[in-house]
Amino acid sequence: MAVPDEDPVKADLLWIAEDFRNIVSSASSGELDLPSIGTRWTNRQLLFHMALGQNIALAGIPLLGLFSRLPPPASRNWSKLLDACARPYNWVNWAGSAAGGRVLKPQAMTGMMDRTTRIIVNWCSRADSKALDRGMTMPIRWDPYFLPWMSRRDILEWAPKHYRHHRAQLSLTTLPS
Repeated sequence: MAVPDEDPVKADLLWIAEDFRNIVSSASSGELDLPSIGTRWTNRQLLFHMALGQNIALAGIPLLGLFSRLPPPASRNWSKLLDACARPYNWVNWAGSAAGGRVLKPQAMTGMMDRTTRIIVNWCSRADSKALDRGMTMPIRWDPYFLPWMSRRDILEWAPKHYRHHRAQLSLTTLPS
């Protein structure tokens, strides 16, 4: 999947998929079930969460496009509502990744990451600057890398930040450098 690209956003997204594939293929099953660093997840569960992050970026494309077409109070109010639900969201985020990491095999996670990345990169290749600039007010309590307002380009730049943050929490001895 790694194809050189002039666009640094697409290049970073492609790097995520390639790095994820390398991590999963080099990790032993025993290491996958060890605790990660600084989270309540195992390495396997954290890898699922990292793949899920790429899916959040994908979901952001239509969501930010929709809200960008509505009056600005719509996204401000929606984000306020989501921020008010940050506690239950954090629990669901943790529990979903804990369960997903137990159910989905690492190879299936790689497939999910590859498919999601391919869809994002294909969309990005067809998007013009106007499409990339569409955005909305964001629920900043949901993620430390969310900004108060983000464009689609911002959410695609968020994905590598989220990925690198959690990559550093993997306790795998086989982690590629």
